Amino acid sequence: MVPLHLFRARPVAISLAAAFVTMAAFYGIVFVQSLYFQQVRGASPLQTGLLFLPMTAMVAILNPTAARVALRFGSRVPIIGGQVVMVLGLVGLAVAPADLPLAAVAALMVPVGVGGSFTVPPLTSLLLDAVPAPQAGTASGVLNTARQVGGSMGVAAAGAVIGHMAGFMDGLRLSLVALAALLVLTTAVSLLLPSGKDTGR
Repeated sequence: MVPLHLFRARPVAISLAAAFVTMAAFYGIVFVQSLYFQQVRGASPLQTGLLFLPMTAMVAILNPTAARVALRFGSRVPIIGGQVVMVLGLVGLAVAPADLPLAAVAALMVPVGVGGSFTVPPLTSLLLDAVPAPQAGTASGVLNTARQVGGSMGVAAAGAVIGHMAGFMDGLRLSLVALAALLVLTTAVSLLLPSGKDTGR
């Protein structure tokens, strides 16, 4: 059902890898921080949802901005910039003290939402521009699959790390650092994307 020659195109392969890792990081954060807020800090489910609101609101608010940035500078700029911002957010959370005020923890999560909002829409645009029009639907389905599998794997991997470590905070920090390292890798690979509006089809 999926023409394998699609994966030989560099923009397609990089888009799929970056989408997989970006969603792994985003949903990994949702999972581990939910546990942290409720099990470590004693927050209620309602309080936990409110603490996530600043991060998730950024996704809805900044998605149109990401499209305008990509239109002006090409897809590579927001893709790389978004991943860098996500890395900064993950590292900030990893090194934050366990007793940091909850509002400050919520603020440290905001870069993850900002970075994700700048990364995902240009990835979709880049992928669709890099494939022949008759295969756009197939490519879009493959991208969505990569995103959903990435999110599931991020949750599963973070849960496995936390369960394996002796202390919850040690596992949380290790999972955040691991996700940040994967994002650093895909950011570096994203430098190979064509600059400007040339998709390299």
